Amino acid sequence: MKKNLSFQTKITIPIIILILVSIGMSILFIGKWSLDNIQNKVEDNIKNVSLILASSPDVQSALKEKDFEKIQESTHKLLDELDEVDIITIADMNGIRYAHPNPDKLGKRFVGGDEVKVINEGVGYISKAKGTLGISIRAFEPIFYENEQIGFVMVGVLYEDIKDFREDALLTIFGFTLFGIILGIIGALVIAKRTKDSLLGLEPYEIVYLYKENRAMLESIIEGIIAIDSNGKITLVNDYAIKILNIKKPNVIGEYVLDVFPTSRLLEVLKSGEGEYNEEQIINDTVILTNRVPMKDGDEIIGAMASFNDRTKVKRLAEEITGVRQIVQALRANTHEFMNKLHVILGLIKLDEIDELRKYIKDIVKEQEQTRFFLTKSIKNPTISAIILGKLNRAKELNVDMELYENCYLEKYYKNIQNENLVTIIGNLLDNAMEAIVRKGEDGEIYFRIEDVDDFIEIEVHDNGIGIEEENIQRIFKRGFTTKKDEGGTGLFLVEKSIKKLDGELSIDSKYKEGTSILVKIPKEVKG
Repeated sequence: MKKNLSFQTKITIPIIILILVSIGMSILFIGKWSLDNIQNKVEDNIKNVSLILASSPDVQSALKEKDFEKIQESTHKLLDELDEVDIITIADMNGIRYAHPNPDKLGKRFVGGDEVKVINEGVGYISKAKGTLGISIRAFEPIFYENEQIGFVMVGVLYEDIKDFREDALLTIFGFTLFGIILGIIGALVIAKRTKDSLLGLEPYEIVYLYKENRAMLESIIEGIIAIDSNGKITLVNDYAIKILNIKKPNVIGEYVLDVFPTSRLLEVLKSGEGEYNEEQIINDTVILTNRVPMKDGDEIIGAMASFNDRTKVKRLAEEITGVRQIVQALRANTHEFMNKLHVILGLIKLDEIDELRKYIKDIVKEQEQTRFFLTKSIKNPTISAIILGKLNRAKELNVDMELYENCYLEKYYKNIQNENLVTIIGNLLDNAMEAIVRKGEDGEIYFRIEDVDDFIEIEVHDNGIGIEEENIQRIFKRGFTTKKDEGGTGLFLVEKSIKKLDGELSIDSKYKEGTSILVKIPKEVKG
């Protein structure tokens, strides 16, 4: 239904609605402000007049002397001069009037009932009440003579007059509002027509759909994509390609392909019309694995496209997924530790320090036997035992103190838990902990626990390294996100992926510059 509406209608209706809502909200606030302003102005006016009369020595002395004629004459004259005041009444403490717009009411008791407060308490105030002339807004002030209250003055405005003031204000606001609405509608129509013309008559939903479809396709592919036209000019390049090839230019669309990628073979594909698949190539000092195909319109070649990925990252990702990288790192660390010890032994032999050599070898054997005994006794799975031993040696290389929980325990085999997943989880968590300590630049410690607890395998890694900034805690498990230099950002992504595959759960507690604790719980039996 929406697609059948013209673009002009689609853009006009929201603008008009926005104008109406905006003007409506403005009317509410301005109208309320205007009415409140009128009310306040009236009240301030009658309050000031009542204060002037109450403080007038002539009025005070005349009321003290009960001079009806003098009070009536002065107030009647003042009433004629004030356009915004309808009533002035002066009365004594018994409520007997000495001044009133209607001379026939002189000498009679004040009407309204709202005069009690000024008589009893001697304070000024504003009230609304019905008097002999109708409903009015009234300001009361006590009249004193030689510090003794002798009566009061009431200055009022008829409510009908206030209503007239309000209606005049509302009519003015309504007039300006109507003018604004008409002007806004005309403006909306003009804007809609000009926008439609600028799009050459195309409906925006068609353009937006094609654009979104194109961008979503390009960015969802975790490969570099480059396309050229028949003249060798770049027509398309996605962000992943820019990242892999380390392109510095902000925009290469329209550039000649050899100016941006001197070693590209897209021009050869353009000429030959033959595709090239799974080829290794160097572009901008990056070794890539690429596929190149011609783009055709019927029999005519109109361009060429290449898709590629960093061969090094492909290999690294494969190693991460299978756990090979973690095992290789463990073996390398063991080998490095062994070579260090051989160098020490060789040095002691050359120095003819036989006693020291014996002591050193005994210490090495004792340490290795203790570690190996602990691991083989606690960790029945040899692959997991090997990865832990490798990480212990790696920690020594980095001068990181890695402590194992004394009650670590793991069976050799669990029906639903694969070794490669455990290797990925343990290896990456310990690597990240060591990296966090190294980046902090201070002596650090790692606490590691793997334990068979009831129905779960629990893996806990705690370090006092650099920690994680709060805004990054939810982002560290996303593919490609990293805070390390020259890293692909796949380690923790693969950790979370492995945990999900095992129906496990992960909790993380980290404070920047204080350290990180991660707890993984993996059920021994995967749910249905």
